[in-house]
Amino acid sequence: MVGKDSNQDLMQARNAKERIKILLKWLILCSKNCIFLNILFLEGSNFLTQTISVKRPDGRVVILEYNSGVLNRLDKLTAANYTQGDGQRWNLNKMFEIMLEVARTSLKVLGSSLFNQIVGKNNVKKSD
Repeated sequence: MVGKDSNQDLMQARNAKERIKILLKWLILCSKNCIFLNILFLEGSNFLTQTISVKRPDGRVVILEYNSGVLNRLDKLTAANYTQGDGQRWNLNKMFEIMLEVARTSLKVLGSSLFNQIVGKNNVKKSD
């Protein structure tokens, strides 16, 4: 239990702006790096996109509303794109599938770019 009188299941969010600033700084840093890809796999109650129930150690069930202002949340778009939505841990096989798909797509893009550079596709001048 949390709160002044230790009678609340959830503590009102206060530092969500700081968490968002840290995440944005990290994303900006990663976006400047065009060689290595970065994939975020976020988990936990801060990133819910659906309402879930959590059983506390004392046996009580607490409902976590995904749209509650009490939770320290990022925006819905971030939560939808980088999480599973239910706050659970990522399955390692699912993470591997996602990373493999991103790697294959990146290699295709890189290969296409290199091919265009080699054959001079972007440097070909049209003759009149």
